[in-house]
Amino acid sequence: MENEIELEKTIQLRKPITLGGVVYDKLELREPTAGELEESSKATTSLGMVISLIQIVAKVPKSVARGLCQRDMQEANDFLASFGKDSQRIGETQ
Repeated sequence: MENEIELEKTIQLRKPITLGGVVYDKLELREPTAGELEESSKATTSLGMVISLIQIVAKVPKSVARGLCQRDMQEANDFLASFGKDSQRIGETQ
């Protein structure tokens, strides 16, 4: 089943983020809903859309999503984009 996609994914953060005494060391991701995609699309940049969608789906503060290292952000974006048409990345246009 080579075309089967993961429905949920846990990403262990390479660089955990501490905010208000809480350590965020992983992101729990799942397929975004239409409403979540709409909400994230209100960002003014494609990177802002990615940060917003990660924050919404993973249910973490926006500061945590903004603090992700590039590799963790890319891994999360790749997973979230896997649900889109032809695996198009969130924020990219054709």
